[in-house]
Amino acid sequence: MKRALTLLCALVFLAGCDRSPIGERAVTQGTNPAFSPDGSRLAFQRLDGDVFKIGVTGVKGGAVEWIEEGPGNAAYPEWTPAGGLIYMAGHDHETAYEGWHGKSKNGYGLRLYENGQKRTLTSGRCRDYTPSVSPDGSKAYFVTTRGVASESSAYSKAASSRIAEIDLAAGGEPRILMDSPNGNNSGFVQPVVSPDGTTLLWGHLENFFDTWRIYGTRIGKFGKIDWCPVSPRKLAALAPRWHPNGKLICFTGFRKGDPGWGVWVEEIETGKVRRIATGENPCFSPDGRSLAYDRDGVVYVRPFTAADLPDEILPEQRDDDEPEKVLWSKENVSKETGLVASGPQFAFGDNTTFFVRVKAKLDGTQGLRQLLIGEYAEHEYAFQVFANYAVWFSTRDFNGKYLDVKHNDYKGAREYTFTGIRTPHALMLSVDGGVPVVSMPRAKVLSVKNLKRFIVGRGLKSGECVIKAEVGTGWPSDVPKFKKREDLFK
Repeated sequence: MKRALTLLCALVFLAGCDRSPIGERAVTQGTNPAFSPDGSRLAFQRLDGDVFKIGVTGVKGGAVEWIEEGPGNAAYPEWTPAGGLIYMAGHDHETAYEGWHGKSKNGYGLRLYENGQKRTLTSGRCRDYTPSVSPDGSKAYFVTTRGVASESSAYSKAASSRIAEIDLAAGGEPRILMDSPNGNNSGFVQPVVSPDGTTLLWGHLENFFDTWRIYGTRIGKFGKIDWCPVSPRKLAALAPRWHPNGKLICFTGFRKGDPGWGVWVEEIETGKVRRIATGENPCFSPDGRSLAYDRDGVVYVRPFTAADLPDEILPEQRDDDEPEKVLWSKENVSKETGLVASGPQFAFGDNTTFFVRVKAKLDGTQGLRQLLIGEYAEHEYAFQVFANYAVWFSTRDFNGKYLDVKHNDYKGAREYTFTGIRTPHALMLSVDGGVPVVSMPRAKVLSVKNLKRFIVGRGLKSGECVIKAEVGTGWPSDVPKFKKREDLFK
């Protein structure tokens, strides 16, 4: 009886576990592992008390060589092709208020360790982090908060971040390559270059506190219109790393129902994916035969075999390809006006993509302006575009809960064009025809059928007016669409 109970308990325990992959072995305590160019060592970061330090050990474990340890933090190690280490390092012992108002230069910059010597690459009152190195070793790509407008933005890990590069040989000031499309409401992390040096991938936080997704672009085409979503929308995905063959990537991902954050692999040209382990921050060995990652503060290494190749294509949720069709338009509204517009063409169901576009003259100051409201029997604020210290496009879920997407490009007295888009899977907002900010609502968006009226220009100040307000279906002509996956290979 005792033996039977023991066996039953063991079976229950195993059934509740996410079992370790075959061949997985623990190497050392730490996170964010990175293989050396010859594949014999691993760099990693380890939390020691309340600070991070950088160490190097063999891929089978053993003694640790501490590269950076001290009163400050050091994190995000990455190797150069020549065997050096680049990482974030800094010692910021002041409060945010003291540092900002005292014009302190304390912050977190990049440091290079090679041939036993350390060299500071970047510094200043900012965060420079998650570096990677070009295949030829000439440049480092990284995320930075330098140049942001406020201390609170500068010290949020994702907010207001920008992607930059620096010449490792010549040094000098970093060159900013890309800005987040939404100020401190979204951000970048972990840019990485393909083995052939043609393509840059990065993790992107869409609409702050919303969804992580991997994007990419061709090197040299850093304009926002050239961005391409790489990871499926059904996954939260970040921390991409390339396989040496340039055809696969691994990344940290999570899909509803997973036991935790996982190591995922994707065939980048087809979009096929596979979850192969529980863990985070994966990277391939230089020969492509092993993977390193961390889980619960421990670095693991496991084989990467043909059995791990991606085999699943998740349902693709593409943006509407139908051209815009304007259903209703009103011009020159200088004060609140209730406008009646009825008919079946305004019944927007689950699978309808519709847009609302408002061109308005505003003074750029704070104060609520409800520029366009769709009042339906289902909800009096079924959707609206409104401005205050930022601009929002909002709608509701089936329980009446507020869902929104926010854009911070609302500064100064001038004319603006705000275009909100609701697709079957996302809310988007574009300002002046720029690339849209994306929000992926976790709840189902309310279907609306019984329109009561459109309300235009509620709360406008003296001298302000709505120049034109429109409602339509399809993809609005003034908003650029993200590139498709195949554009990465042209």
